[in-house]
Amino acid sequence: MNPDPSAPPQQSKLLCLTIFLLCVASIPQALSTIDQDATIATLTTPLFPEYISRSALGWIRVAFAGFIFSVTGYKFNEGYEQITPNYLKSSKLKRGVKIDVSGINNLFMFTSISWNLLGISFAINGLLTLFVDDYQDEMNLEELPYIKTILRTAFFIFETVAPLTLLVSVVVTYSLWPNALKAKNPNTTNFKKPTVLLQHNANALMTLLEVGLLGGIPIRFSDMALAPLFGLFYIFFSWSMRFSWTPCKSPQFVYFFLDTTTGKTSTIALLALVLVLTFFYNLLVLIDDLLLALGGGIVTHAMVVSMISYMVFKFRD
Repeated sequence: MNPDPSAPPQQSKLLCLTIFLLCVASIPQALSTIDQDATIATLTTPLFPEYISRSALGWIRVAFAGFIFSVTGYKFNEGYEQITPNYLKSSKLKRGVKIDVSGINNLFMFTSISWNLLGISFAINGLLTLFVDDYQDEMNLEELPYIKTILRTAFFIFETVAPLTLLVSVVVTYSLWPNALKAKNPNTTNFKKPTVLLQHNANALMTLLEVGLLGGIPIRFSDMALAPLFGLFYIFFSWSMRFSWTPCKSPQFVYFFLDTTTGKTSTIALLALVLVLTFFYNLLVLIDDLLLALGGGIVTHAMVVSMISYMVFKFRD
């Protein structure tokens, strides 16, 4: 029986296991302090109450969630869609294979997962904000059953998804799109579809608006393991799915940098992926301090949001 050339290299497995153990080791500390920050006030109070009410904040978040799920629903029924990965020269995978990423398959793409998780985050935080706005004067909300669980869940989900959205935008803008242009027959049609443009531009915009102008949900340094852990789970998922993308069962990866057949290059790519995720997490941790250092007013916040958005957005070749 011939060995599987697409099997993850031992060094990649060791790297992922090491990162996984380091992340898991930090979880008890995160859980022990989460209630200090995952409060009703933190999750439902507008960053600039003089410009936006709590009710308006809730409805904006709910509108964002509705928009996200509407795009997902449209994309799910958009029709047949396929991609042809442009693997590196050192790849041992079969080239020119078209991968069906329409329908249910599209939901397995990292972009779609982070997009829908962002929608879940906005839905939870939006509904929570509206509930608090309606009932804060009638009852002690802190004593409601399961409120602690809801607050912790909402807080952790946003901390996880915020850096993922920035990662998606940066990877598409600076890696996937440029790599597609380097192919023998460049085809960037998929990147230019309205739904795809929304998923790798509007995702980052909504996250930055939430952090810089809407609710200002903080990202805690002590919870830094959340984003890399999510990235690791997707890496493991990609490894397990490599024979399932095509009817011929030829090993394939929807993202060229997850290709396991490039030896040490694949391990370096995985490390880079985790480091970039960690970088964006820490960027969001520091953004509050940066905004305060620059003045902290709404104009300053808007300028920072605009500057970062300009750096990560891409609409054309």
